[in-house]
Amino acid sequence: MASSYTTRLRTELIGTGEQSNSCGNTTNNNFSNIFDEAISAVYSKNLGSESSPYTLTYGQGPVTQANNEDRQAAIRFHGHNSAFIIQQESTPQLHDRIYIIINDGTANGTIQLKLEGTSTVSDIVPPGGRAIIATNGTSFYTIAGGGSTNGSIWTATPLTTTANVFSGQKVFIDTATTGAFTVTLPGDPAVGDEISFLDIKSNLGTAALTVNPNGKKVFGATANGTVSTNGAGFTLVFTGNADGWIITEK
Repeated sequence: MASSYTTRLRTELIGTGEQSNSCGNTTNNNFSNIFDEAISAVYSKNLGSESSPYTLTYGQGPVTQANNEDRQAAIRFHGHNSAFIIQQESTPQLHDRIYIIINDGTANGTIQLKLEGTSTVSDIVPPGGRAIIATNGTSFYTIAGGGSTNGSIWTATPLTTTANVFSGQKVFIDTATTGAFTVTLPGDPAVGDEISFLDIKSNLGTAALTVNPNGKKVFGATANGTVSTNGAGFTLVFTGNADGWIITEK
């Protein structure tokens, strides 16, 4: 009987009567390559030359990391400044998996997981965000971090120019470098989504931050809001369409 492969990690299962006197090689490969990568590897993927949607590679047996990105314990995505969909391959089948996502994209470089061939997507992981996301091959479940779940970190690079911001982000604001600019809030937020801001140059009194609510309300109105207090630090939480984004900290 020929070898077969598990659906989750593509681990080789030796068939009955196969690999006589050499099965140790397969066992060692399973442990030293597959299990080792699935438990502790941090794989770095440069998306700079890729296009969205990008499908994670999914190979059988002890192939290189580049040929089985899907089974890596954690994946660091970088080199992108626009939104990316990352797909789990549907061949031979969609499968259970826990993904640790490190998104080191810039500007509007969000990451969102998708099950290939379906419309099922995960929460958005904003630029600078980290998340643990599980799937059973049918649905996604955010365990920590990500879009509407607290646990994201402050972005490493302060915003200095007009940009979109995303649920779960914690954003340093710098209007001293290039002057006043606008941030646009998400167009389809969920109740409880949060975004935090901090004026790290204490310069908003000179060059204000404009907040575009993107069709919702902010500061009680659908018009753009303005923050012009030096050193301002605040968190916006989305409370629903009636009241929109409300400040929870000042």
